[in-house]
Amino acid sequence: MQHSAELNDIIMSLDELVTACGQERSWVLALIDENIITPDVDIDKVQELETSKASTPTSAQNEVYYQHFSGYQLATVRRASRLSRDFDASVPAIGLILELLAEVEQLRQFKRQFEPQSTQVIEVKWD
Repeated sequence: MQHSAELNDIIMSLDELVTACGQERSWVLALIDENIITPDVDIDKVQELETSKASTPTSAQNEVYYQHFSGYQLATVRRASRLSRDFDASVPAIGLILELLAEVEQLRQFKRQFEPQSTQVIEVKWD
């Protein structure tokens, strides 16, 4: 596991992510397939691999090998894991639940922005 200099965040491999969340590798790969999490890909390593194609693993293996995950993605996977455990939710259902939770949070933030304006009392004096 590494730390990102620019984002002050952790960077981990797929295997480290699987270990950190305590789920099966296939379950985490299902989250990736459903676009619940999106791995970051090390473009430099992929370009190096493409230029030296001699005796390399398959592209699918390389794709997994050069994927990196952030602390935010780890938090998402752990949240998905709790949803799976607590509600016995399938991976597609988890994706929908997480989308709806994100939308609710956005609406709450929007509401907080306009709450102070709506609670102002204007006094009008009649002469």
